[in-house]
Order: sequence, then structure tokens, then C-alpha cells
Amino acid sequence: MALSLMLAAIPQVASAEILQIQLGGVDFGYDGADIVDMDTSDPDPLTNVTFLSDNVVLGVDEIGVSLDLYIPGVSNIPIGGGQVTSAAGGTIDLDLGDGENISLTLESASIVYFPDAGTIQFIFAAADGDIDAQNLPYFSMDDPVSVSFSTQIMGDIGHDGIYLTGFQSVGTGELTSVPEPATMSLLALGGLGLLRRRRKS
Repeated sequence: MALSLMLAAIPQVASAEILQIQLGGVDFGYDGADIVDMDTSDPDPLTNVTFLSDNVVLGVDEIGVSLDLYIPGVSNIPIGGGQVTSAAGGTIDLDLGDGENISLTLESASIVYFPDAGTIQFIFAAADGDIDAQNLPYFSMDDPVSVSFSTQIMGDIGHDGIYLTGFQSVGTGELTSVPEPATMSLLALGGLGLLRRRRKS
């Protein structure tokens, strides 16, 4: 069974660079009310975080990376399939260690369960997560940031005969941003500065 969480895609701008952060080793739990990372007391360790620009890998972090995830108000998902809407105000905190991180506040999600295919899709309204803070290597992201997760449900799905009451899942995630033209110019200038530094050294 697969579990997918997806924020609606932001418009693609041909001239803009697409920035992505891919997350490996994501663990989720559902308790009948909220979706959270599996370690509720501390950030959940990830296996890797990959940074890409236009699908070109810029770098990979594998040590000391973790994720805090909270999606509130996810209740009454029918076991026979159907749709519910989460509460707004969920959060994602990605910690890369050494003071590098990004924090987002999420909009509400439309949750659709397809029992025949064994999948659950989470599509967030308003097509974005808003950046609360960031200090990232390689690049900076602009609002809106689209967020998606695709996870495999592990073990049984709990239910009360009417609604889902719990599951655990493991998989991957992705944050995506298309910078505004002004940001693109700054990134280009920053890249030129790095090239000049490397040539001097």
C-alpha cells in the first residue's frame, strides 16, 4: 500500500530555475486525528537529503539530518474510500545540522483515500507551504514551496469499522520552489562570485 502526500503543484515558469530538496527515509504515523513524524518527542532522523537545481544534483547530506512533521485535523477518513480536509497550520521543520534548516507552515489538505489501489493522497489547498525561516546550503527557496511525500504503509491499517484510526509508513518527500526572476538574478550573481573566488584560490 502506498501513501502519498502532495501539495498542489505551483505553476511552472520556463525561464525560472526549479529548486528541489529530496528527503529520504521519511517515517510517518497516523493516530486517527493527526499525521506526524514517527518520533513525536524529537525530530525524526532521515537517511539523506539531496539538493537539486533543474534536476541536477548540487549536493547530498546524510549525517545529522532530521524532520519534524505535523499535519493536524486529519479525521474521519472512510475505510471504504473518500475525501476529508485537514486543518490548516501544519508544520515542517527540516534540520540539516550546523545551523542549516528550513521551516514551513502548511495550508489545509484535501485527503483522498483509494482503498482499491491501497493509496492515500494528501493534496494541500492553496498550492503552497509558507516559509517561516531558512538557512540552506546551495540555494534559498521562495514562497510558495510545494511539498509532497510518497510513503509505503507498513503493516496493518487500523480502523473502527467506519474510519481509519491509524497506520505507519516509510518513504520519501520533496520540497520544490521556483524562484522569482529577481531571486534568479541574485543566484546568478552569487554563482559568479563563487567562480571568481575559486579561480583566485
